[in-house]
Amino acid sequence: MEQQTRVNSLQAIQSGLERFVRYPQILLSAYVLNLLSALLLVLVPALLLVRPAHYTVIQTAADGIDTWLVTELLMSTTTYPTLQDSAEPLQPGWLSQSLLVITGILLIMPLFAWLPASFLAGGTLLTYVEAPPAFSWQRFLWGCWHWFGAFLLINLILGIVTQILVGALLVGMAAASSAAGSAINWITIPFAALVITLWLIVLEYTRLLAVHNRTRNMFKAFGSAVALVIHRPLVLLGFYALSLLILLLIQALFRALLLSEFVSWGLLFLIVSQIFIMARLSMRLIRWAGAVAIQPKHASAE
Repeated sequence: MEQQTRVNSLQAIQSGLERFVRYPQILLSAYVLNLLSALLLVLVPALLLVRPAHYTVIQTAADGIDTWLVTELLMSTTTYPTLQDSAEPLQPGWLSQSLLVITGILLIMPLFAWLPASFLAGGTLLTYVEAPPAFSWQRFLWGCWHWFGAFLLINLILGIVTQILVGALLVGMAAASSAAGSAINWITIPFAALVITLWLIVLEYTRLLAVHNRTRNMFKAFGSAVALVIHRPLVLLGFYALSLLILLLIQALFRALLLSEFVSWGLLFLIVSQIFIMARLSMRLIRWAGAVAIQPKHASAE
């Protein structure tokens, strides 16, 4: 019988903060990898716009028209006659090619977003689970690689399930509101929020328990996560509610700061925005580390 760690939500937050502070190397790794992936995402559409940028009409638009108008110009079939009047005629099939590339970007972007999290999660969670030994880059990178494929697969599968679940809830809420009136929203909205929150908790604990139990069988880890949520729902909901509240406070603080005149200077704005990114990454890592305290103490090695 596995012994259960009996901590409340505040203690879990405190435990997560202690683990987070103990291993600053994880924050550095997360920041660098997320920065590189963000640069790749910026590079793809930038390369897409290199050729259209040579058209006279695009150059004129870029001088004095908002970016969304340029995008609409590229996307709209009604603009083709206008573009034909430019100094350099467009090649046949330019629209279909652009749409194909843009569709590809939209499909690739979630994969790019999942790649850093899928890679770092194994090493990060392994470090937090095995705390308090000193940080080891060899152990950390081994954990990253060991669970990378399993985490990427589960993110892809459960990501699709999440989209279906959210879509079904939205359709159900709309149908209920249409049938029973807007007053039913006082019931359907909290219910949908609760279901989505519990589902996201299960997803996060699926990865955590896979590392905790030393398994790459994600379906087994998923079952363990569901059992844990059923066993300790109040503590988990309280922990994630506190984590969300802290994140919202950070968001509100930096949003007010970034929109103020005090940081309107370019370099200062860049510095503050990067601190904001670091703060959000830190909160995610604190949540991961705190979640470790609510799981069973003794792992069952596979």
